[in-house]
Amino acid sequence: RIRHLRLKTMSQEAIMSRLETVTNRLEALATRIDGGGGAPSPAAAAPAAAGGASDKPFVKAFDDMVSSFFTPVETGAKAIGADLEGIVAAFKEAIKQNRALLSVASRCKKPADQATLQTAVKPLLDAMQKVDALKDRRSKSFNHMAMVAEGAAVFQWVCVENTPAPFLGDIIPGSEMYANKVLMEFKGKDETHVNFAKDFKTFLLELQKYVKAEHTTGLVWNPSGGTDYASASSAPAAAPAAPAPKPPGGGPPPPPPPPPAGFFDDMGKKPAASSGGGGAAALFAELNALGEKGVTGNLRKVMKEEMTHKNPALRASGTVPVKKSAGGAAGGAPKAAPVKKPPRKEQAGNKWFFENCENDRELVVEGNPKTAVCMVNCKGSLLQVKGKVNTVQIDGCAKSSVVVESCVASVDIINCKSVEVQVSDWSPMITMDGCAGVIVYLSQRCVDEDVAIVSSKCSELNVVLPAAKVLLPPPAAPSHQPGNRLLVFAATKLEVGASCAAHVRLLRTAR
Repeated sequence: RIRHLRLKTMSQEAIMSRLETVTNRLEALATRIDGGGGAPSPAAAAPAAAGGASDKPFVKAFDDMVSSFFTPVETGAKAIGADLEGIVAAFKEAIKQNRALLSVASRCKKPADQATLQTAVKPLLDAMQKVDALKDRRSKSFNHMAMVAEGAAVFQWVCVENTPAPFLGDIIPGSEMYANKVLMEFKGKDETHVNFAKDFKTFLLELQKYVKAEHTTGLVWNPSGGTDYASASSAPAAAPAAPAPKPPGGGPPPPPPPPPAGFFDDMGKKPAASSGGGGAAALFAELNALGEKGVTGNLRKVMKEEMTHKNPALRASGTVPVKKSAGGAAGGAPKAAPVKKPPRKEQAGNKWFFENCENDRELVVEGNPKTAVCMVNCKGSLLQVKGKVNTVQIDGCAKSSVVVESCVASVDIINCKSVEVQVSDWSPMITMDGCAGVIVYLSQRCVDEDVAIVSSKCSELNVVLPAAKVLLPPPAAPSHQPGNRLLVFAATKLEVGASCAAHVRLLRTAR
C-alpha cells in the first residue's frame, strides 16, 4: 500500500510539472500579443510574412528580446507625450526592418558584392534616418527624443564585421548621455520619465547581449541559402502610429508594377568607344596632329598677378580674369601703383610719429626721458633726435638715417633696408630684427659702458667703432700674398683699443 501511495504521489508531481510547462508557454505567447486583442505586433507578425518556419533560432531570439524589453518603452512614451510617441514609433519601425534583415539572412547566403549588401540594408538605414529627423530641439522632451535618436545608431551593427558587440559598446554611451540628463531633471519629481530612460537603456544593453550571443563575429548568413534579398527591401514602411491589424487569413502583398516600356532596351547595346583600340587610336592620332610642340605648344606662362597664392583677391573671387597683352607683346598688364599715403609728423601725448616721409632731410625732434619716437615707412629721410628720450623705433624704413643723442631704454630697428643709425652719446641696447644693410655708429661711451647689440634674422650688419689713434700701415706691407686672397690696405688704419673688443665683441673678417 505504501508503494502504491508513492507511485500515486510521483504521478501527481509529474502532472504538476507538465502543467507548469504549459503555463509558461502560454504566458510567453501572451506577451507577443498587443493589447490582448488577437492582433500580433509587427515583430511577432514578421515571421508569418517572411516565411516563419524557415527562420533560424536567432530570429526567434530577437523577437523574444524585443517583446520583453521594448514594450515598456512604448508604454512610457505614450504616457509622456505625442511627440515622444512618434519618434518611438519610428524607432519601432527600425526594429521591424532589422528583424526583416535577420529573416533574410537566415534564408540567404551572404551577398557576394557590396552593392547587393547595401541594397538589402537600405530600408534599415532609411528607418534610422527617419528617427533622427523627428528629433525636435524646440520640444519639451528634447532630451528624451535625442536619447532615442542617438540610440537608433545601434542598428548599424548589421554592417560591422568581426566586432559588432564592441561596436554597440561604443554607440550606447551617446544615448546614455541624454538618458542621464533625463534622470537628473526628473529624479524625485516624475518617475514616468525616469522609468522611460531606464527602460530604453535596458533595451539597448539587451540588444548588445543578443548580438554578442547570436552574432559574435558579425551578421550570421545561411551559407547554403539562396539569393533572394528582395524581402528586406520590400518590407512596408511604418506610419508614426501603430498599424491597423490585418486579418489572419490575408494573402501575400501584390507584386511590384512592371517597368516602363523600353527600360531594358539599352542593356544589349555596346558603348560607342570600346576598349579594343578605337578610342585609343583616335586619341594618339589627335596628339600626333599637334606637331612637334605637342600638347603644351599652345600654353602660355602664368604671370605673377594671375597666381592665386600671391593674390588674395583672386582667391576670394574664385576666378582668374583673362588678361590681354598690349600690342601682342608677351606678359600681362602692368600692376596697379600702390596707394601713396600722406606724410605724418605729429605728436600724440608722449609719442612722436614720423610716417610715410620721402626724401625729407629736415626731420628734427627734441624730447625728454618720457618721449617715444617712432619712424615708420620713410624713404631717403634724415631724423635727428635731440636730448634724452625714452625709446626710438625705426620700422619699415629704407635708405634713411637716424641720429640719436641719448636713449634711456633702447633703439629698435625693425624690417629696414639700407639704414644708418648713429648714437652720439649713450643707449643701453640696440636691437635689429629682419633687417638688411644696417650700419650702426657707436660713441665712445657706448663702447666703454658695455652697450648690448641684439640681432635676429638680419644680414649685412656693420658696427662702426670710434678710433683710439691713427697709424699708418707699415711700409713693407704686401698687397698680395701667393695662395691667399687679395688683401687691400687703406691709407689709414683705425686701431681699436682692447676695451672696445672686450665690450662689443662684434668683429668681422674681411673677405
